[in-house]
Amino acid sequence: MKSTNKKALSVIFFIMLMDIIGLSILGPVAPYIVKQYSGNALTVTMLSAIYAGAMFFAAPIMGKISDRIGRRQVLLASVFGSAIGYFIFGIGGALWVLFLSRLIDGVTGGNMSTAAAYIADVSKPEERAKNFTLIGMAYGIGFILGPALGGALGQININLPLFAAGIIALISVSLIYFLLPESLPVEKRETAPLKLKDFNPFVAIYTMARKPGIGLLLLVTALFYFVFDGINSTMGVFIIDKFSALPWTIGLFFVISGIATAIMQATLVRTMVPKYGEKRMAIAALLGEGLGALFIFLTPVFWMLFPIAFFQSAVVSFIFSTLSTLTANRVSEREQGQLAGVNVAISGLMAALGPLWAGAVYDYVIPGAPFWMGAILLGIACMLMAMVKVKAYRQHSVPGISPAAD
Repeated sequence: MKSTNKKALSVIFFIMLMDIIGLSILGPVAPYIVKQYSGNALTVTMLSAIYAGAMFFAAPIMGKISDRIGRRQVLLASVFGSAIGYFIFGIGGALWVLFLSRLIDGVTGGNMSTAAAYIADVSKPEERAKNFTLIGMAYGIGFILGPALGGALGQININLPLFAAGIIALISVSLIYFLLPESLPVEKRETAPLKLKDFNPFVAIYTMARKPGIGLLLLVTALFYFVFDGINSTMGVFIIDKFSALPWTIGLFFVISGIATAIMQATLVRTMVPKYGEKRMAIAALLGEGLGALFIFLTPVFWMLFPIAFFQSAVVSFIFSTLSTLTANRVSEREQGQLAGVNVAISGLMAALGPLWAGAVYDYVIPGAPFWMGAILLGIACMLMAMVKVKAYRQHSVPGISPAAD
């Protein structure tokens, strides 16, 4: 039923939002917690690297498991794992404990990929772009509320945001258990048994990339995340070095970015993508993201960064939904979890490699090099995107939860 489906989408959105809030709430306090054990900046970045690395290896297998046992059970396990990771981080006591907490969260990090598969399950192919905007909205709102909440709670106690993140994750577990219906019926689940090679993320990515039309889309996705994560990792340093910006102004810069993402996902993405098509909007968004990177590199005064940040975040909103839709429409219902897991694995790998590239070229080429180099890579992504052939929609429905409708 339509009402049942809307309820399911509302619940899954709230679960994704709380997941992002829980993840981003760590940002303001994690460096201070780590400094209790080590003053090395590399140690702080290792937290992200361990999480991204664990997620890279775990996400594809979590996706394949969800194709076999359903989305709901995997969501329960992954969100509960996040809660355990947050509580362990908050307890702390030693540096290895902090690393262990991020490892646990990364290994069980199937939250967003399984949520994406859930959305694909309950959406008509022609409505997936609209419904995938829920992911971008969750990121936009979450990255506004999370850091603000983390900063406020951190003023009371430096470890309090971690316990808050754990409580938020437990609330999500309750929502999944009591309110979220299963989206993948038994008759549409994958029946082939898991093999040893299924636990190898490189095999999972290679297998998915061999499917017609998927390889190019995954390559475009990888290039986008490589540049996106790389630029974001050096943005604060660049702003400080070039404009001597204060911490609160840097925070305002990122808040504006989050606001732009949330607004665009809730408004223009839902109307423009159906009107102009996923491929055209993806090309336009990649081009806009590249131009935005160049504008940031060339801008002579600090205040000009704010409209540029709004513009960049606005066009990025289109990339998330269009690439997700184009790939989801090329696989069967029983492969949606596997595809979502592969996408998360790629984004996790790029979240590790992108910042390493950006930091290296920033230090050893020129400050700002990630921006103009990133623009070139996004230009290449545009050309690859132009080669993608749009596949006609397949009609399907999910018993118990009808395809999404307005």
